[in-house]
Amino acid sequence: MKQRAIYPVALFFLLLCSTASAQKLSVNDNVINFGIGFGSTYSFNSNYSGFPALSVSYERIWPKEIGPGLLGVGAIVGFRSMSYKYDVGNNHYKNKFNTLLIAARGTYYWEKLVTEKYNVYGAALVGIRSENYKADGNPGFLVDDNSVHPFVGVVAGGRYYFTPNISVFAELGYDISWTKAGISARF
Repeated sequence: MKQRAIYPVALFFLLLCSTASAQKLSVNDNVINFGIGFGSTYSFNSNYSGFPALSVSYERIWPKEIGPGLLGVGAIVGFRSMSYKYDVGNNHYKNKFNTLLIAARGTYYWEKLVTEKYNVYGAALVGIRSENYKADGNPGFLVDDNSVHPFVGVVAGGRYYFTPNISVFAELGYDISWTKAGISARF
């Protein structure tokens, strides 16, 4: 049973990594980005630590060209967790802050900045940001605060293609982190 599950995964990656001739990004293409972000969009002191922000975004290139370029429509999900542990006398404290971003994402590719090897783009995001803050200290002291806020953000980015369907990308702007880099797959 486990061996059968390998075949669809292998076929998927074979199709992504095919050595067909390079093509420019075009109508009806799909792109998935897997990113790691650095630089929190919140102000944390240097004592906070955590894993970099993780994000996954998907977009489909709109069926019609919009002016001198292409429009990608999709969504992004991002997660970030930061924590801070400290001691005051015999008391041990731990603060933890988690944020989850879920947003619709519209990406614009100006045709002069789209080639077989690279794309440069701008994106706008609209969605929600869910936040959870926990502070745990002395016995009987616990703060557990959850909130959900509307979210609006913008980013600028670019991709460089190593194969016709696999690229690396970098983005700068306001979403789950200030900067982000990762890998993209086009299909």
